[in-house]
Amino acid sequence: MKNQNADELLESIFYYMNQLFEKRDFTSTIEILTNLGRTLVQSDRASFWFWDRKSHQYWTLAAVGNERIVVPENTGIVGVTMQENRPVVLNEPYEDSRFNPAVDMETGYRTKSILCIPVTSEHGEMLGAYQALNKQGEDGDCAFDEKDVKRLSLVAVFGAKTLESYLLHNKAFFDQLTGLKNRSGLYEAFHTRILSGQKKTYSIVMGDIDYFKKVNDTYGHNAGDAVLGHVAEVLQENVGLDDETVRWGGEEFILLLCGKDRQQAREAAEEIRLKMLREVCLYEGEEIRVTMSFGVEEIDTALSVEENVRRADEKLYEAKKTGRNKVV
Repeated sequence: MKNQNADELLESIFYYMNQLFEKRDFTSTIEILTNLGRTLVQSDRASFWFWDRKSHQYWTLAAVGNERIVVPENTGIVGVTMQENRPVVLNEPYEDSRFNPAVDMETGYRTKSILCIPVTSEHGEMLGAYQALNKQGEDGDCAFDEKDVKRLSLVAVFGAKTLESYLLHNKAFFDQLTGLKNRSGLYEAFHTRILSGQKKTYSIVMGDIDYFKKVNDTYGHNAGDAVLGHVAEVLQENVGLDDETVRWGGEEFILLLCGKDRQQAREAAEEIRLKMLREVCLYEGEEIRVTMSFGVEEIDTALSVEENVRRADEKLYEAKKTGRNKVV
C-alpha cells in the first residue's frame, strides 16, 4: 500500500462511508469499518476483536488479510490493550515480552509493527479492540505514530456504536440465566440458517432434565438454577461450532445439529447423555447429579418451527414414558 496524499485519503473515506450507508447488516458494517481503519493508518492488515466473556476468549469479528482468529483472553497485545484500556503501539514487537508470536508462527506472517485501540461502550464497558498490523509508509517506513492513533480511534468509536447496538439487539434472543439462545433465538436461527436456502441437513434434539422438580424440592430453587447452568455448559461443550444450543423453557433444551441426519444426531445425543451421567454439578458443597432424556428428529424444511419442535417433543415424550435417561 503506497503512502496516500490528502486527496486520496479523503476519497477513500468517502468511499467507505458511502458503503456504510448502503449496508444494514452487522457483519458487513464491521467489515467496512475494519477496511476503513486499515486505509486510514495505511496498514497491511487489520482486525476487529470481540471479547467473549462467556468463553474467556478474544476472537475476530472481521480480519482483513486473515481468517478468523481465536485466542485466550488476557493474552497478546489485544489483551494488554483491553486490560489497560489504552492504545498500544509496538514498532518492534519481537523485542517486547508482551507480544505473542503464536499467530505468526501458525500463519507464517511476520509482524513488524502493531497499533491496537480499545473499543468501549458509551458507559465505559470494554467490548473489544481494533488492531492494525504493519504500517505501509513511504521508503519502507513501518512505524505507527500518534497521528495513526488518532485516526484509528475514530474508527474504534464507530465500531463501538455498531457493536453495542448489535449486542443490545441480540439480548432479546438469549436466556439471561444460562446464556444460551432462548425461544426467540431458536426462531431467528431457524429462519436465518435453516430456511436460508442452504442445502444442509439439520436435526433437532429436544432434551429434558429428568426429575428436575426433585432438585428444587431437595436443594432449593437456587440449586435448580445452578443445575440449569451446569446442563447448559455441558450441552454447549459437546456440540459443534455450527450447531445451536437453546433453552426452550423450564428444564427443556433444544439442539440444532448441522450436517447430521437423524441417526447421526441420535448418536450425538447419546454421547451427551453419557457425558451428563459422568458430570457433577457442585452447589454449596453438594454434589448434584442429573440425567436427561432426549427426543430426536431430522428437520423437515417444509414444516414450521413449531411443527418440527412438536415432532422432536413427541420422541422426547416417548423417552420419558419408557424409563427416562435415554435417547429416542
